[in-house]
Amino acid sequence: MRYSPRLPVDLLVSAAENGPETLRTAVASRPSLRESVISALCDHAEASAIRILLEREDITLSATHKAKLCRRSEIIAALGLELAGQDALSPNGLMGQFLHLPAPLKKQAIAAAEMTSLVKQAQTPGGTMPQRPEVNRLRIQEALVNEALLQNKRRFATLLSQGLGLSKSSCDLLLQQDQAEGLTIALKALGLPEFQTTTILIRMLGEDTPLHDMRGLLRMHRTLSHGAAEALVGQWLLHDQGDQKPSLRHSSQYQEAAGRKPAHKKTFAKRGVDVRKKSAS
Repeated sequence: MRYSPRLPVDLLVSAAENGPETLRTAVASRPSLRESVISALCDHAEASAIRILLEREDITLSATHKAKLCRRSEIIAALGLELAGQDALSPNGLMGQFLHLPAPLKKQAIAAAEMTSLVKQAQTPGGTMPQRPEVNRLRIQEALVNEALLQNKRRFATLLSQGLGLSKSSCDLLLQQDQAEGLTIALKALGLPEFQTTTILIRMLGEDTPLHDMRGLLRMHRTLSHGAAEALVGQWLLHDQGDQKPSLRHSSQYQEAAGRKPAHKKTFAKRGVDVRKKSAS
């Protein structure tokens, strides 16, 4: 598959589409590749074969090829730096794939979001403020805090999905330990103030989050503009729409959770209390 000079293009495309990955790696290493074969690899190959394409000096990926790769979260997670080095990640691409970016690229995504917010604000003053009715915004904020106090991740993710319009799978991802920055951005986009955000982060992530990291998250919440947070979440929503429809927002669904009383049998961990006191001061 790698060295035979006269293999039909259809056979190479089929190998790229259907694998296994050893065949895709062999195809990616062939001396000459047609556009259709490269396209099939960009759609289906794993990181090892894509890395071969990126490292080849005789192949220049087209804008279409780069766009295919940038839509694949697993490729961004593995090869984000390499793609950025080839200018394959647009500002919107950086923002949309924030949850999968390697750490060095997340600052670039936030910078792109801040610039997007500034441009939007210049074009439509006040346009970056929340558009949902105030009563609904307060209900979802209260409901999220209550579910965080109960440490009910399933219900919390459902409410987050309803409030932001993101898919349930994306909101489940936001509650993973390695997605604390993404959760902080989501809470900022929903307009939660710092004291409520502190409560949520401690209750949902505090058990496994060092105090230094918790302080960094709260600092991020303070410095990130609301418009930038909405720009990031907006790109996450567009990324979701490639696979499924966004969740519907129904204010009536907030009322059940908003009316619940938080449980009193659990108390904050000592370091969580320290973080909250520092935030309040």
